[in-house]
Amino acid sequence: MFESLNILQLITKGGYTIVVLLICSIISVAISIEKMMMFSKIKPYSKKEIDNIKSAVNAGDIKRAKEISESSNTLICEVINEALKNTHGIAVKEAISRKISQQILKFEKHLSAVGTIGAITPFIGLLGTVIGIMKAFHDLGKYGVGNPSIVSAGIAEALVATAAGLLVAIPSVMLYNYFSKRINNLESEIENLTLEILSPVIYGDK
Repeated sequence: MFESLNILQLITKGGYTIVVLLICSIISVAISIEKMMMFSKIKPYSKKEIDNIKSAVNAGDIKRAKEISESSNTLICEVINEALKNTHGIAVKEAISRKISQQILKFEKHLSAVGTIGAITPFIGLLGTVIGIMKAFHDLGKYGVGNPSIVSAGIAEALVATAAGLLVAIPSVMLYNYFSKRINNLESEIENLTLEILSPVIYGDK
């Protein structure tokens, strides 16, 4: 049925649901590219920089720790710098959580759309399948069973819609899970390391 058809012709045979699935795929790819670019722009922190901040904090030289963190544009130093604007342990801990949440929200922005696309596109494909089968039976009832090619358009629409729905859904789910995992790992890494560095400030007054 499909041997002599190119991609464009296959898409055309898929009916109106293919248009919706194409839009969904474009949105998913665009958001994924945006996330890849965001992660690629993350500046890695240096161990020497972290050790210097830790040494300054342990020595009680908060001013020096702030100077080091202010001179860096890494995510963790941004959190440390924000936290050291406070002096009391509880306030420092709250500042850490608040700043990390602000940073993570930037990475999570629009990502839920990729997960939603991964969840709904199989059903959009299924809708196209139902429409295609209905069309096939309509043509069958109208023209009879003498010529099988009469119902081929409806069957083709059903098959293409099903395949297209899965082709959009599977990569979208994989990309959503991948970026969600990276974001969770990033959040945990920043939080754990910041709490470790600033533990003398957070718990020192107890």
